[in-house]
Amino acid sequence: MNYSMQISAKKVLVFVCIVAILVVGIAFAATRFMNSSPTVNSAVKTSDYPADQVTIYGNGITYVEYTKTVTLPHLPTPANLTSPQNYTNDVQFYLPPGALTDTLTVAGLNVLRITTSQENYPILQNGDNVTVYTATGTYTGTFLSWNTMLLLEANNGTIMIPTTTILKIVLNQAVQVQGPNILVDILTDSPPGQYQMNVSYLMQGPQWYPTYSVNVETSYLECWATIVNVQSWSNFTLVLVSGGPHIVYNAPFLESEAYFLAVPHGGVPVDFTSTTTDEYHEYTYGSKLSFVNGTTVRLPLFNGTVSLQQEYFWSGGNVEDLYILNDTLSQPLASGTVDFYRGNMWIGEDSINYTPVNAESTALVNYAYDIIVSLTVTKYVVQNNCVDEGINLTITNYKLTSVQILIQQYIDGYNLVSSTPPANRVGSTLSWTINLNSNQTTTIYYEWETN
Repeated sequence: MNYSMQISAKKVLVFVCIVAILVVGIAFAATRFMNSSPTVNSAVKTSDYPADQVTIYGNGITYVEYTKTVTLPHLPTPANLTSPQNYTNDVQFYLPPGALTDTLTVAGLNVLRITTSQENYPILQNGDNVTVYTATGTYTGTFLSWNTMLLLEANNGTIMIPTTTILKIVLNQAVQVQGPNILVDILTDSPPGQYQMNVSYLMQGPQWYPTYSVNVETSYLECWATIVNVQSWSNFTLVLVSGGPHIVYNAPFLESEAYFLAVPHGGVPVDFTSTTTDEYHEYTYGSKLSFVNGTTVRLPLFNGTVSLQQEYFWSGGNVEDLYILNDTLSQPLASGTVDFYRGNMWIGEDSINYTPVNAESTALVNYAYDIIVSLTVTKYVVQNNCVDEGINLTITNYKLTSVQILIQQYIDGYNLVSSTPPANRVGSTLSWTINLNSNQTTTIYYEWETN
């Protein structure tokens, strides 16, 4: 046998050995497989950030709901399997940054375990506006951090609060959360087949606020909703809620942990129709929407004619030009900014608090510099530790039209001795309603004393 034939014989021998090893291995694995009930893991991934309905509250908390079809796969069953095969499958999907994983609910499958990636976020974020209740006081400010001390930024300084003294923390306004997606892994032992998986969760970040415009000549009001910090949601129903849910972080804060207590909002009727559920007033947009992350969206919310009454007011400083807005519409006015126009001319703006139907809000539009009020102390007597003081108010209308002005003064804890003209006193507040023609001047005199 020559040299080349020896090499070929060796190659054949090596090949035969390799085949033999593979056959033995396969036979061993098949034996193990046939004598056991295997666990099958199969990842079923859904698309990013699906949403059927997005409910955005006024304090920066958002409730997301959606239904997704998932398919749990069938696997071949060995012919000689003597016991039922146990299936477990993994269903994976993503939540956006700021999702509060403790509030995640999954229905439609038998859920054995929910695992979230390390990118999940603490419930309390740096920048959240919170109110901290302790045994000795209440503090409102911007949350900074905590360890053994909770750090709160308030009144241009930092407050250090021992966490052992905290009774509860209430979220007033949540901040937007930046960061990577949150991977969720659902372990289920539901049998193979198709399922409608229902997912819901709360998240921080998206916010909405109303802006109003009012024409003082016609009393016509328009309300627009501005939505910021949105996520990339497609073909969903939008619900805006005036106000926010009461969200509490309970003490004690062991190992910097907190417990999130909130009841998510349920379903609402379709169509921007308005309705009231529990203590919330809701606005539901009448058609499906799609948002793109990083954009700000403005939508017309409602409009109609309200009741407006102009009033000049003075209690010190400049005379204020006020408008008393009575909500005669069919829905309340959420807290927001009101811009006032006279025809097409912008004349001022102010913020209003939540105003129920048929209730009033007062807005400061501008200052009436052509109406001047001056205060002069004309009497000041101290006798037997008792003070007697007389005040003279001079009001002059330099406008070309007649005006009515409300004058108020405060005599907290003092006795009213006299007033000309007579004052209307409610508690510690003295009020006079004065009518002045163009270029007319009048005076008010009142006197008070200590007890």
